[in-house]
Amino acid sequence: MASSISKRKIKTIIGVLIVFIGICLLSSTYLKQKKFQVFDEMNELYYEQLVEIENIEEIEEEMPIIEVEEQPPIEVSPVVETPKVTSPPIDYTKYYVGYLSIPKLDLRKGFTEIDNKYNNVNRNIQVMKPSDYPDVEKGNFIIAGHSGSSAVSFFKDLYKLVLGDEIFVTYKDREYKYVIKNIYTDLKDGDVVVRRNKNTTTLTLITCTKGDKTTQTIYICEKVN
Repeated sequence: MASSISKRKIKTIIGVLIVFIGICLLSSTYLKQKKFQVFDEMNELYYEQLVEIENIEEIEEEMPIIEVEEQPPIEVSPVVETPKVTSPPIDYTKYYVGYLSIPKLDLRKGFTEIDNKYNNVNRNIQVMKPSDYPDVEKGNFIIAGHSGSSAVSFFKDLYKLVLGDEIFVTYKDREYKYVIKNIYTDLKDGDVVVRRNKNTTTLTLITCTKGDKTTQTIYICEKVN
C-alpha cells in the first residue's frame, strides 16, 4: 500500500516538473518572439528617422532659382527651371556661340544663344534677357550662373574676384576684354537691380552670395578694348 502511494507521489512530482518545464519553454519562446518584435519595431523607427533626415539634407542642398530684372524701363524675364535630365549626357558644345573666360579662376565656359532651350542655369551659364551681345556698343551682356557645390555650379569661385580683375568673352570669332569695376550684393527677392554706367559697354555677372542664402552678388565689368 505504502509503495503504491509513493509511486503516485513520484508520478505527480514528475508530472508537475514536466508541466513546469513546458511552461518555462513556452515562456522562453514567447519572450524571444517579443524581443525580436521590439527589435524590428526599433529598427523600423530608426530607418524612418534616417529617411527624414536625408530628405531634409537633400532639400537644403537644392540650388535656388535666380530671377533677374533690369532697371526700368527694361524688364528682365525670370529664369525658368527645367526638369532634371535623366537621358544620356548632352554635348552642349555644339550649341555654344561664345565663351566666357576668367583666367584668375581658370574658368572657361561656353554659352548658347539667348533663345536656345539649353540656355539655362541648371545646364549651363545663362544669358539673361534683355542682354545685348558683346558686339553691341554701350550694351549690357548679362550672364547668371549657380554657385555652390553641384555639377552646374560654374560660378562657385566668383567670390574670389576683386576690382580690377580681367574677364574675357569670345563671340563671333572676336575676343572682348572687360575689367571688374564694381561688386555689390542685392537681396534675393526675385529680381536684381543692375547698377552700371550706360555710356559704357558692360558685362554683368550674377550668382548667389557665398555663405549667405538671402543675397546674390553682382559683378559689373566694363569693356576696355
